[in-house]
Amino acid sequence: MKATVFLLFLLHMQVAGAAAKLDVAYASVERILTTRFLTEGGRRYLQGSPEDTCAYAFIQEPRVSALGERLQIRFLFAARAGTEVAGRCVGPGDNFDIVVSGVPSYRDGELFLDALRFEAEHKLFDVFSKLIERQLAPQMKIRAKPYIETYIAELTALGAGRVSLETLSLQNIELGASSAVLEADFLITVQP
Repeated sequence: MKATVFLLFLLHMQVAGAAAKLDVAYASVERILTTRFLTEGGRRYLQGSPEDTCAYAFIQEPRVSALGERLQIRFLFAARAGTEVAGRCVGPGDNFDIVVSGVPSYRDGELFLDALRFEAEHKLFDVFSKLIERQLAPQMKIRAKPYIETYIAELTALGAGRVSLETLSLQNIELGASSAVLEADFLITVQP
C-alpha cells in the first residue's frame, strides 16, 4: 500500500515537471537512525562491544530537531573508561546527552551535515570528545540516490515494471519545527 501511494506520488511529480518538495518528519529520521545506524540492539558502539563491561562507549535514543539552519541530532551517550583491578572495574563512566549538529547540504550525490559540531554539557565530555568525533564525523552523510533506489526497488517488486531513478539533484533544504523540506529535481523512469 505504502509503495503504491509512493508510485502515484512519483508519477504525479513527473507530470508536474517541476521540482518536487519532500517533507521529511524528524520522527522519521529518528526511526531511520535507529534501524539503519544504531544496529546493535538500538545502540552504536563507538568503542568496545555489548560484551564489554569496563571499557565501552555507545550512543542510543536519537532525537532530531532544528535550531536555526542547523539540524541537531541528540544522542544518549553511555561510556566507561575503566580498567579491571582485582575483579572490579575502576575508572570514570557516566551517561549524558551529546548533540551532533550541522547544516544540511547536498553535493555530488551525498546528503551530509556541513560545519559539523559535537557538544555536551557534561564534565566527562572532554574525556570522550575525540572518540565521539572520530567515530561519528564520517558517519554524518548518506549517499542519497542508493537510499532512494531501495524504495524504488519495492515498486519494481510489486509489479510496477522496471522503475529506476535516472537523475537526482537536491536544490534546497529548509528546516522547520518538526520536519525538513527537501526540494529535488529528479527523473524516474517506469518501463514494462
